[in-house]
Amino acid sequence: MDFLHSTWFWCVVAAAPFVMAVGTLARLARREPPPELPPGVGPGTYRRYGDETAPDARTEPPAGPTEER
Repeated sequence: MDFLHSTWFWCVVAAAPFVMAVGTLARLARREPPPELPPGVGPGTYRRYGDETAPDARTEPPAGPTEER
């Protein structure tokens, strides 16, 4: 029997994308260690605000319709 007509060959060809996708997802799901930060830098401390108001502390209402109908 010809190799290309073999059933096992086509089973492997059909299963290869599935195996590759599962392997890629397993690799992406692995948790990486946190990066090394320079001295004096804490995680999540990107910007310090002094007397000014932080941009996310808004006093105006959000845009768009806010009344109940």
